[in-house]
Amino acid sequence: MFAPLARTVARHPRRVLAAWLLLALAAAPFAARVGEVLTAEPEPPATGVARRVADLLGSEFALPQGEVLVAVATPAAGAGGAAFREAAGRTAEAVAALPGVAYVRDGSGAAGLGAGGDAAGRALFVVGLEPQSQDDARATVDAVRRAFADAPAATFELAGGVATLMEVEEVSQRDARRAELYGLPLSLAILLLAFGAVVAAGLPLVSAVTTVVVSSALLFAVGQALEFAVFTRTVVTMLGLATGIDYALLMVTRFREELAAGLGARDAAERTTREAGKAVAFSGLTVVLALLSLLVPPVGFIRSIGVATTVVLVVAVLVAITAVPATLALLGENVDRLRVSRRRPGTRSRRFWRRQADRILGRPALWAVAGVVVLVALALPALRLQVGEPGARGMSPETEARRVVEALADEGLAGLLAPFDVVVDLGDAGFFSPAGVRSVSLLDRALTGLPGVKTVVSPFALRSVPRLLLYQFYASAETARRSEVAPLVEATVSETGRYALLRVLPDAALTPAAGAELLERLRASLASTGLTGLVGGRYVEHLESARAVYGRFPLALAVVGLATTLLLGRAFRSLLIPLKAVLLNALTVAAAFGVLVLTFQDGALAGLVGDATLGFVDTSAPLFVFAMVFGLSMDYEVFLVSRIREGHERGLSDRDAVVHAVAATGGVITSAAAVMVTVFAILMFSHVELIKALGLGLTVAIVLDATLVRLALVPSLMLLAGRWNWWLPGRRGAPSARRPRGGGSG
Repeated sequence: MFAPLARTVARHPRRVLAAWLLLALAAAPFAARVGEVLTAEPEPPATGVARRVADLLGSEFALPQGEVLVAVATPAAGAGGAAFREAAGRTAEAVAALPGVAYVRDGSGAAGLGAGGDAAGRALFVVGLEPQSQDDARATVDAVRRAFADAPAATFELAGGVATLMEVEEVSQRDARRAELYGLPLSLAILLLAFGAVVAAGLPLVSAVTTVVVSSALLFAVGQALEFAVFTRTVVTMLGLATGIDYALLMVTRFREELAAGLGARDAAERTTREAGKAVAFSGLTVVLALLSLLVPPVGFIRSIGVATTVVLVVAVLVAITAVPATLALLGENVDRLRVSRRRPGTRSRRFWRRQADRILGRPALWAVAGVVVLVALALPALRLQVGEPGARGMSPETEARRVVEALADEGLAGLLAPFDVVVDLGDAGFFSPAGVRSVSLLDRALTGLPGVKTVVSPFALRSVPRLLLYQFYASAETARRSEVAPLVEATVSETGRYALLRVLPDAALTPAAGAELLERLRASLASTGLTGLVGGRYVEHLESARAVYGRFPLALAVVGLATTLLLGRAFRSLLIPLKAVLLNALTVAAAFGVLVLTFQDGALAGLVGDATLGFVDTSAPLFVFAMVFGLSMDYEVFLVSRIREGHERGLSDRDAVVHAVAATGGVITSAAAVMVTVFAILMFSHVELIKALGLGLTVAIVLDATLVRLALVPSLMLLAGRWNWWLPGRRGAPSARRPRGGGSG
């Protein structure tokens, strides 16, 4: 397949480039609009207890069950005391009158949410939105923010629900712009060091930009039918830059080698496409196979990232094996124009990596054991991995959402934005019966007394009113709905009276372990009263999403591992090489997981990414890191082993083939890894913990893979395996060893 492609690209370079130029120009306007198809709205599982509870709240209860936001008011400079409270109250009344706002409650309301202010002089308000579409909810939040901005003597900050999602979208767009702003210049500096010429260094950047533009336009087109997660733009920019530069870097390096060997420009471009292009295509295909694992979990958020990353990888490969060699065929020797170094790049690098290869292959068993020990040591913390949904806690302290959450935590109200909803089904008798009132009262007492519970919003939440008096109000539905407790009844008893809601607020932000323990206590208390009911809410929704994601994770691992083994086995006509590659990649991924645990769960390495200790790892991070690391790590495996196989087929001994391959690819792998690490490390400065975790995991994995694994473990294991590297079932015995050449040992 690559021979005809190579001839076409080399013989008709102007037509190939004209096609790509027209495509890029046509794609640019649509690429700029990709943000229109991105959303930060999480998609809960289509089935599950949390969805059933949410449906009941929306259909059975009179009080609108729309988004619930929290606003924190802080006194302006020179303001305070009664004047501040009065100004904040007037602003809250103005907000309550806005279209789309169902209610605004002071923190000192009936729900027992505090004393209306905190020790820092701040005031808390709960803002409930009417049920409405996402677009209408966003418009309402914008109106609320404008009203808060006009408030005298007070500064308001808003978080929760759609308000936090809108800030996440804004932050994600800034992350994507930062990746482009800093990633391209830093990558250019690395490429200048690698190539020593501006033209050669600039070509991979043009390839990367073309990849990002065309991929973004394709996502905009697909986005007309499929909604993409807001982080897609950041991931596409990051992956497009990294792979676009990496693949072009390999092609340019091979082209310069062919020129140095005496081939003409078009012959060198043809050979580059046939050899290096094949390696890029196989490498890209292994990455795509790994990324397809993101399509396995039945969660739209995860699947959208899988589709987006697959698109960008396919485009990156197509650009590298067509547009790049076509450009090289036209440039010829001009690829080295605008030299920034007198020394021809690569000569010193080859000597250095040849010496390193000789040193490693002098004691291959030692290097193999030491390398595996290091990876296993880094991977051990991954055995304690816990995943969870951080919500606004997953934002950096510089964001408004995080500041609001911290203010709530100061008041012991960290659970206000993630309560548990206990919905009790009281049957035909309903709540307004002696048995119904008594049983809900008993459940309210039981839930209120549980460890980890701050307060319970239920029909009995008016702590200032004697419970016996509340019993009288609840003698009938008519009496309750005409009494002073009518607002509470609307919020906690369904219109038919059949269902009662008890909203449980945890006393602190929940880790996965603490949340699971509290959930079990809530279910046990419900069962102990003999009532029939369901426990839902944000935590349960996130728990069910995590189960949906990781319930099929082993299947994704098995499919990706098997497909990669078959693909590499076909490419290298070997059984041992793909098995070794899969195992080493699995160890690299596990090591990256271990570093994530040490950083985000334990806080031992939190200084790497700022204040990032959550007590757990973001639910999506391990899955994203696995898919991208497992795929991208194969790049270097394919690059290196392809050269070893070439040497083997030319008759080199096993040792000489490995030394030659390491010397030829050590520099390009190091340069490619440096570009990837630069791009990925930029993500560690994000204001979103998920993106920070992705940046850290990928950075650690690429560093380990490009140094310890590909340039130490793989060569030593290849030498130790010897002729068994090229054995396939069905062949008779092991292949015979190659005759040593040049004094190398077999």
